[in-house]
Amino acid sequence: MIKSSSNRWSLLPSGRLLFMLSAASLSLGSAGQTQSGRKVNLRAPQTRLTALAPRKQAAAPPAQGELPKTQIGDLTISKSLKSEVVLGTGALRWLGPNTEIEVPDKASDSVLYVHADDIQASRVGKVQIGLITLSGNVRYRLVQQSDQGERLLEGTAGHAEVRRVVRRIEFTGGVRVRLTEKARFSSPATLRTGALTLAMDAKPFHYTLNGAAGANDIQFTPLQAAPVKAGAKPKGPIPLGTIHLYGFRTGDLQFGKAVHLQGAGTACEFASPDDKTSWKLQGEQFEGEFVPDSSDLERATVTQKVHFHLMQPSADAKSKTIADGTCRQASYVRSDEGQELVAHGPLNIDFTDPQHFEEPMTLTAESSATLTVKKEGESLSFSVDDPKQTQKLHIVPKTLEESAPKTAAPPVPAVKKK
Repeated sequence: MIKSSSNRWSLLPSGRLLFMLSAASLSLGSAGQTQSGRKVNLRAPQTRLTALAPRKQAAAPPAQGELPKTQIGDLTISKSLKSEVVLGTGALRWLGPNTEIEVPDKASDSVLYVHADDIQASRVGKVQIGLITLSGNVRYRLVQQSDQGERLLEGTAGHAEVRRVVRRIEFTGGVRVRLTEKARFSSPATLRTGALTLAMDAKPFHYTLNGAAGANDIQFTPLQAAPVKAGAKPKGPIPLGTIHLYGFRTGDLQFGKAVHLQGAGTACEFASPDDKTSWKLQGEQFEGEFVPDSSDLERATVTQKVHFHLMQPSADAKSKTIADGTCRQASYVRSDEGQELVAHGPLNIDFTDPQHFEEPMTLTAESSATLTVKKEGESLSFSVDDPKQTQKLHIVPKTLEESAPKTAAPPVPAVKKK
């Protein structure tokens, strides 16, 4: 027997039990003992439980063989095999391997769809369902509508918490993310981390990543400009191709604005799809700036125990020009004129050019020195600004045979005196 004073109950002919909770306790059984605050399993062999929000009419009965949906405010729960209520706390729980909850966020014009084995919803302050906890085989899909088109965020995690009051989603346990946005990426971007916090109150969304260096990874390909006609000069900066960020422990990412990464071994790699020139920056701190409202990297700076690597293949792809070294700080800047790498001393750098040097040219300099590597078109140039003249160069030119092509050796780094 079920007793209730101020709660509203009704039993449909189909055997489905509809209830509307308004009291903090419920008495079950003939003994009349109060079960306030304890978990109550409202299951019966032929009974399905559907909770309705105040002033909401009951939904149409589900089709034959279809599990019922539960509507609570603006939330929709479906495909659950078992429902539980904790009276006195207002906590709700749904269980089942395919249980799904639909959570809208009107402020960002987005809807979150999550599948999980175990979904729990509870009150936070005055918000009836302010916290949604999801555990077991979490699969999520977040769809956002914007002026630039649809953004789709989908992936998996071991656990998730949706904090509706502060508009945060926290994913933990081997988080995988796939981000599709045709107005920003040439192909879907991917994120992999131990824990991810998604701030939905930021425009665009802000991602905070935390995990082991080997578990954290970000890859994305900025939207490429339309191909130019033969003989025409390309407009805008040279494209970078896929950008790969890895080796970090913590990071903040907001496409269209900035990215900040920390951790020994933090690295950024990218290569031009046009001439295959590749760049790598590695250190303990990484800061990148995007072209506004784009995923295109405009500037990148690495500090603390910096290592950089630049490789440009020859036109016939038979040899490579390589600049590889260490410094205190390195900055990469991209503009319409070309690409530039600025390294601040102390410097310890090897330049490899098998067409012109018998062995790598070496450059060392103290902290007062600055090396600038410029790439304009297919040309690569080096210059050193060293007010205290601390630089040391070691060069072994290659002896050209008469049969070898008469190509000019690259200029020795110029020294700017002040």
